[in-house]
Amino acid sequence: MFRCHPFHKPISLTTKIPWRLTCSAVLSSLTLAVHAVETGSSYNGTDPGSAAWNYVGSIGGASGVFLGNYGGSGWVLTAAHVGAGSFALGNTTYLSTGTVFTNFTCNSIVADLTLFQINGTPSLTNLSLANPASGSTVQMIGFGGGKSWANNTIYAYVNYTLSDTSYGGPGVITLASGLGNSGGQGVVGDSGGGLFYQSSGTWYLTGIFSGTGDFTSGSTNLGMGTAAVDLAVYVSQINDDLNSVSAIPKPTVCAAFCGAGVFFAAIGRRRRA
Repeated sequence: MFRCHPFHKPISLTTKIPWRLTCSAVLSSLTLAVHAVETGSSYNGTDPGSAAWNYVGSIGGASGVFLGNYGGSGWVLTAAHVGAGSFALGNTTYLSTGTVFTNFTCNSIVADLTLFQINGTPSLTNLSLANPASGSTVQMIGFGGGKSWANNTIYAYVNYTLSDTSYGGPGVITLASGLGNSGGQGVVGDSGGGLFYQSSGTWYLTGIFSGTGDFTSGSTNLGMGTAAVDLAVYVSQINDDLNSVSAIPKPTVCAAFCGAGVFFAAIGRRRRA
């Protein structure tokens, strides 16, 4: 579930002149060490009726996002600290085929990101990726305490470190104080879930949830927030991994202000705690 009050802690993605796809372009202006998402009590578990809701499934007690069917197989993204496993999506449980990629790096830092193949092809269209500007409204979906969703806004794109692990790198940050202190906040089980964005009626996937933590900017404490892996940075690596299994078209990526659209998906609005 997502806490809505800040109390505790060859694929087919086509590239469209993305706003920020290289490691060198990622600037870090915030200081944080995030922890795997923690428990909370308030969530909205009702299907909001958006397409993005259908892409988020469960992996054990955590979450995963169906990316699409490439090379005749389904593929799932999740957090590296969650790992590959049985993926329950809707009324169907898919098994990992054992083809797993965890080699996502930026400036020699390993991302909290895993891509794995499943033994089936869900009847969903392939997601595209996008990196909308800071301040854009996004929607969060995960399985912490049961499938749930919430709205928030992107505070910043910064580098982060997941405490007690070697994972980190470019992240998308949302704060619990977002949306007038009613912004969604990740909790235990939301790791591996999706941060989605909508543009011109289409939902795009922007990030994979990694953890929560206290954020600071200089001497200013920004309070609790949620960090998601910035997928746009790793799109070429995702494509390379998919293509290493089978020559398939690449997933598309585009900046939010690019006329061709964005590659992020959205789920719905979260209820305030």
